[in-house]
Parts: sequence; C-alpha cells; structure tokens
Amino acid sequence: MFKIIISILALIALILLIWALIEPHRPEFTRINMNDTAKPGLRVLFFTDLHKELCYVRPGYITSLISEHRPDCVIFGGDIATDPNCREDGIAYLKEISECCRGLDIPFYGVPGNHDKDMTIPMFERTGAVSLVDRYEVIGEFVLSGVRDSGREDRVWYEPVSIPEAVTAGRKHIWFVHDPDAILHIENKDKVDYMLSGHFHGGQIRTPFRLEFIIRKDELPHQWIIQGKHRIGNTTLFISRGVGCAWLPLRLLVRPEISLIEF
Repeated sequence: MFKIIISILALIALILLIWALIEPHRPEFTRINMNDTAKPGLRVLFFTDLHKELCYVRPGYITSLISEHRPDCVIFGGDIATDPNCREDGIAYLKEISECCRGLDIPFYGVPGNHDKDMTIPMFERTGAVSLVDRYEVIGEFVLSGVRDSGREDRVWYEPVSIPEAVTAGRKHIWFVHDPDAILHIENKDKVDYMLSGHFHGGQIRTPFRLEFIIRKDELPHQWIIQGKHRIGNTTLFISRGVGCAWLPLRLLVRPEISLIEF
C-alpha cells in the first residue's frame, strides 16, 4: 500500500512538473474594465515582467494584439531581465514592440522594475519606450505618470510626480508602478485614481495558502492580493501576472498575461 501511495504521489508530481513547464508558453489575453461601465474612455495595452532569459511569449504575439485592438497607448511595467547579461536581448524584444507601435502611431511608454534599478532613463529608453518616471503625459481625459523602482534591498517608496492642478482638473490620474505594495506607502493616495503594476507574477507557481510568498517581504499577498483588479482606499489597482518567469522556467496555474485595460 505504501508503494502505491508513493507511486501515485510521484505521478502527480510529474504531471504538475510537465504542466508547469508548458504553462509559460501559453500566454493569455485578458480584458479588464476598470470603471465597470460599458463605454471605455481610454484603452491601454499593458504587459510587464519580461525577464527575457525566461520569457517564452514571443514579441509577435504582443504586436499582433496591438495591431488587432489598436489601443490608445501601450505600457511596459518593468523588469527587462533578471540577469543583466541578458538585458540586451530584452531591449531588442521591446524594440520590436516599439517599432510596431511607431508604425501604427500608438504611444509606447514604460517604467523600470526592481531588476532595472541600475539603468539610467536614457538606458531604459533604448527599448523604444518613453519613460514615465517623474513625468506625466496627458491623453484625453486622463493623466499618466510613473515612478522608478528602488530595488528590494533598502527599499524606497517614491511619491507620484507633482502634477499642476490645471492639468489634473477634470481628469483621472493613472499611476504606473512596478511594485504594487507602493500603494500602501505613499502619502498622496487620494491623487491616484488608478494604478497598474506587476512584480508578483501572480505567484508564478501557485501553492495552497499563498506559501510561495511566505519567505518574501511583499505585503499585499499577505492580504490575499496577488493579481487582478482590487480596490484599495480610493484607488482601483490592477496587478498583472506578467509575461516572463523569474529564476525558474516554470508557471503553475498562473499563465503569462497581456491585458487590454479599459478606463
């Protein structure tokens, strides 16, 4: 009987391993309505956490979504590569996205992630994405801004850029931050209507009781917030599962995600 139980457990473990090896190759396109209304005022194609050395989502998949849905802008949410030696490959990947956007006259913006913390803004913009760090862009009835990521050691939480009241009057503010825990630490929460982030990878390898976050210092996962749409104070937050993998080429019950977000 003991041998049978061991054999069954070994078979289950093998099935889960095969599943986890396949899932990074199966991207999912999601549509997120941030207003819960029928008519969107702004459509953003959002993807994050490239981690190029362990990303199995081809840039052609993202460019096909851009060409099909023609969003008002495209946003990259940070983490070009885990290993700095693979960063050039990540930059080339993002340049392909940028060229598609340029050909369709669609703005392409981005913010650095914790693995991009040593990149200067000119280095980051070699991707073709215009950095939103400490600046803002106005698109119709919306203001877009972002901040850099200080990295996970000696963490610093940066406040949203100061935007003149003449600009914000009558407009909604969308804040792009790689690490969603930022919403718990900033003082100017009331000035952020919407926030888009990544960083958690949806857990990447999903386990019972969020065990994948036990040894991490991330705060929102301990409130059972790791992906999707949430309301924190007056801010509507969306956390993407990202497209690449960190450290291991595995995903389990957490497919790579590219989202069309409607405000």
